[in-house]
Amino acid sequence: MMEKSIEPVIALSGLALKRHDRGPGIGADGANFTRAMGLTMLGASYFEVQPGESAFPFHVHYLEDEIIVILEGEGTYRFGDTSHKVSVGDVLGAPAGRAELAHQLTNTGTGILKYICVANQTETNVVELPEHGVLRVHHRKPGGYESVELPTPAKA
Repeated sequence: MMEKSIEPVIALSGLALKRHDRGPGIGADGANFTRAMGLTMLGASYFEVQPGESAFPFHVHYLEDEIIVILEGEGTYRFGDTSHKVSVGDVLGAPAGRAELAHQLTNTGTGILKYICVANQTETNVVELPEHGVLRVHHRKPGGYESVELPTPAKA
């Protein structure tokens, strides 16, 4: 018997979005929807980002690949040392790796930037923020995360 019901179909328009502010110019309204679908190895969230903002700082996941699908609006996708103009229908890749693969999507349009981000789910999520000089280690466990922040390891 299932512990909780699984919603096999989710309407993005029906999601209860929650605002997350992560610093000046870094914030978005968003919601994870894969947990309600019963998915445990794949995560996906929907985001709405206001003009001039980015949902997350420039970052890279050591163990998780991400795909971002632009649904509405336009922005600039910073990937490593390059920047790319993006708009509706574009699909962005963010492979797991180190600082050279860091990425950030910024709303450079005049309307709301709406997108879905999909990633594989690891038990431990290691995120490097190269411009902040920190590693964030999140251990996923039932009921939430346990997190620790460490200085970025020195490069050899």
